[in-house]
Amino acid sequence: MVGGRRAASRSLLLLAGTTTLTQPAHAGAWAVAEGVQQWFAAVSHETGDFGESWRADDLIEAGLGGNWAVNAKIESEIRISDFHDDRTAFQVGVLKAFALTDRASFALQASILGGEAVEGPECQDAGLELRAALGTSFSLFGREGFVNAEAASRSRGDCDRQITEISAGLTFAPKWNLILKAWDERGSGSLSTKAEASLSHDIGNFRIGLGWREEISGKFEEKGWVASLGAKF
Repeated sequence: MVGGRRAASRSLLLLAGTTTLTQPAHAGAWAVAEGVQQWFAAVSHETGDFGESWRADDLIEAGLGGNWAVNAKIESEIRISDFHDDRTAFQVGVLKAFALTDRASFALQASILGGEAVEGPECQDAGLELRAALGTSFSLFGREGFVNAEAASRSRGDCDRQITEISAGLTFAPKWNLILKAWDERGSGSLSTKAEASLSHDIGNFRIGLGWREEISGKFEEKGWVASLGAKF
């Protein structure tokens, strides 16, 4: 019984690392096991005060063993309003996770940034991001869940931004997952706080998701849907 619960928890924790990917993609507080790779892609469409935008995020992470992992992501956005604004960014990082208990983990990540910042006013040039994450899993009425919180600081040229993120998930039925999340980005002219809710379904090694995202800062209006696809191999 305990072994089965721990196995379920470990499986959920591996997936918890990718739950934030429908926003700017990050790895979470856990490192995937040695020899394991996971991939995640998301496409979103939003409309609001700044016109219409399409966004795509792709991330791949590979476990190196010893709670070390490397990851890389590409994100791009096309914003359509009075004029078209196309942006593409990439990030390559290394993550070290530290197990706190059987159900809790802390992680540090350092990443190299390139391209343009997708969110907020334009930020270019190469840069660096430092990120800390803390996560834990739990059992609620026999269903496995998790909470993951992250804080990051980005520096790219003359742009400095601070990011905070929190996500929570629950496997409410076999192979069905509910994910709630919120994130805030500010600094260098950027101020945005968004919330998102999504449902996903596991089919073999794949996870298919569909969600709704909305700006909640009150500074501007923006909302739309997001579709995602993940795999572990």
